[in-house]
Amino acid sequence: MLGCRIVAHSLEAPFLGQGDNTVTAATWYGATLAPVQVDRQISGAREEIWLGGRIIEALHTPGHSPGSVVYATESDGLKILFAQDVHGPLHPDLKSNATDYRRSLKLLLALEADVLCEGHYGIYRGKPAVAAFIRQFL
Repeated sequence: MLGCRIVAHSLEAPFLGQGDNTVTAATWYGATLAPVQVDRQISGAREEIWLGGRIIEALHTPGHSPGSVVYATESDGLKILFAQDVHGPLHPDLKSNATDYRRSLKLLLALEADVLCEGHYGIYRGKPAVAAFIRQFL
């Protein structure tokens, strides 16, 4: 509706393109996902996205799902992470991988972010609060 480009990791794009209600967890919420065309597929560990004159870094963080991505940027000298599923869950339907998940959590800790915007659990401010939230899932 807004004309925004859809960005997803190349390991997630097929499930979105097929409207896969199991892997996308749509069925968990009683929803049906219509097939979605991904305009830009991210591949590799890191990729930069320019948005409104700002660099957003897409970080591949597999584990919850094969193509999970966290977006990182800086604003007013603060490192900010936008992460949907730091908390997991891990489930066969989602094609989760516990080893990859732990590795991804360690990557997020190493970033020493000042702010974490976690899609389900809210916003955490301050390096200690961000690290504590991430560590509880290791």
